[in-house]
Amino acid sequence: MEIIIPLVILLVLLPLFFLPVIIAIKKNHPHKIPIILVSILGGLFFGVGWLIALVWCFIEPSKTQSTTNAAAELEKLYDLKEKGGISEEEYNSRKKQLLDES
Repeated sequence: MEIIIPLVILLVLLPLFFLPVIIAIKKNHPHKIPIILVSILGGLFFGVGWLIALVWCFIEPSKTQSTTNAAAELEKLYDLKEKGGISEEEYNSRKKQLLDES
């Protein structure tokens, strides 16, 4: 009987400890690795890191990052076209694809 109570407590608290990790992985969060690290390492120190990771796993990154990435990709495509790495048709199709995604 003495071992049952700590075992039940462990089975309840362990999934709770990994809750931010589970949520970040299920949502396929783009920052899941840092969330996992903050959750586990920060959870060991007074639980502040766990709380930060829990909030962080629900915050979606802004769309401006994808717009910036699309602009950088367009610039790379243009450079490739100018250097003869890709054809005009390929440039236009990839450009259209990038603009449709963002």
